[in-house]
Amino acid sequence: MSRLSDIRPLRSFALAGVLALSATASCRRESGVTPAASAVGPADPAAAAASATAASAATAAPAGVLAVVDGRPVTEATFRHWWENRRPAADTPEVRAGVLSRLIERSALAQAARQAGLDQDPVLAEQIEALLIARLRETRWQPHLDALKVTEAEVRAAYEARSGEAFGQPESTRVAVLWFNTRGQAPLVARYRPRLEEIRRQILADPAAFPVASGFGELAAGNTEHAASRLKGGDLGWLDSGPSTDPWRVAVLETAASLQQPGDLSEVTANASGLFLVRVIERRAARVQSFDEAKPRLERSLLEQRRSEAGQQLMSDIVAAASVQRFDERLSALAPLPPPAAPQPVPAFPNP
Repeated sequence: MSRLSDIRPLRSFALAGVLALSATASCRRESGVTPAASAVGPADPAAAAASATAASAATAAPAGVLAVVDGRPVTEATFRHWWENRRPAADTPEVRAGVLSRLIERSALAQAARQAGLDQDPVLAEQIEALLIARLRETRWQPHLDALKVTEAEVRAAYEARSGEAFGQPESTRVAVLWFNTRGQAPLVARYRPRLEEIRRQILADPAAFPVASGFGELAAGNTEHAASRLKGGDLGWLDSGPSTDPWRVAVLETAASLQQPGDLSEVTANASGLFLVRVIERRAARVQSFDEAKPRLERSLLEQRRSEAGQQLMSDIVAAASVQRFDERLSALAPLPPPAAPQPVPAFPNP
């Protein structure tokens, strides 16, 4: 017989006991005898036993436990967590009882899943372990890592120990650009070149109408396909002259290479990366960063390194303290495993 069929007669029996006890109490009230004054015991011994068992269970339950489901407790902490995250509309005995019933249902279902071995499923086990490790990092590791500091003396020592090359800044140029993606096609070059030539003519004819700091000003909005700069006068910000693997950036710098003074304009230039008109906004000579300039970046770098090393040490300590048994002979005897996955191609980035 199933557990459900076992439970139903017990419920009927308990209900009958409760009804009999109520009837007895009613008769006593009518006869003027109160339950406390009566020397007669409960009319139903089963109801008395059930009441005594419930009272005993409540007394035996550990503090903070609101229910026990198949041996696993539903705690006050679990109840409060559920309540605080869902915030029922009212705090009444009925609502509290309903919430506890929901938690009992969840616990029973989770127990059924465990009994079915679902907690041993590799996919689910991996997810559970990942959550536990993340929680370990958050509650045990992170406070320790956050408390780590580096002193100014340490930062200065690191600055002085590294060559000037580590903090050197190459020559850099702040430029504005108007650009069309002609894709190396002569018809597209012929289509857009007159627009850029006209803009160049306007600026050369009246430079005062086009302040250097604003690049190409409002003309950029409708005369460039570079989305990131079109609303900023074509301003690309600072580009250093160091090596680059971005052909578009290289093309901009090559076009600006012969321009020395702020406000200088390039010719309208066509190459494999498109059609360009470049204007220099400002140039900055190569130099070495001072300690004060390098300090924030160097401090972050040292702190990240220290936290990384501390995190690795914490992990190593935990693993070293674990009791581990390895069965390498079984590992060697495993059936052939699937071949390694083929490397995925690196996605190509579109033009700016």
